[in-house]
Amino acid sequence: MNFYKNHVGMIIASIVALCLSLMMATAAIFVDHLAFTVPLWIKNWGTAFLTISITGMILPMTDWAFALGRRLHLTPNTLPHILLENFVATFFFNTAACLVLAAVNIFANESIAAAVAAGAAPSVSAIFWSTFLRDWPIMFVLAFIFAFIVTKIAVKIAGKIVGELETETSPQRQPH
Repeated sequence: MNFYKNHVGMIIASIVALCLSLMMATAAIFVDHLAFTVPLWIKNWGTAFLTISITGMILPMTDWAFALGRRLHLTPNTLPHILLENFVATFFFNTAACLVLAAVNIFANESIAAAVAAGAAPSVSAIFWSTFLRDWPIMFVLAFIFAFIVTKIAVKIAGKIVGELETETSPQRQPH
């Protein structure tokens, strides 16, 4: 439960998960050339939100980013370090969400199952992997840029709600 270490991390992670999942749910529909419908959008949003939230709870991405930043001799709160933090988080959020969104949109798609059954398409798993490999880089770039902006906003919101952004358990306070 990495982001439950402090209120600041929980607020930031919740805002980022909410906004990033909305963006990825919308992008998944358009990148995969699916018909935009509200039920599909809500299904993708819920799937992406749950996936991103669970990924953020399980993996200590902030700790990993700060450890890598220390190894690379980057100073916290500088642009290179912030970009590294965003890269690490986006890598894991994007990979998890792309895997799950592709699975939800492909394995539950009746038209794909019918095309495979008719011999007009390769196996469903082949379509899944080709879709994931095609979508991942596009979604990564979108998520990286979007998360960079949203994280800035989330940090400002968390600062207004909680006050002090760094606590005793913050990765910024770990020894270099």
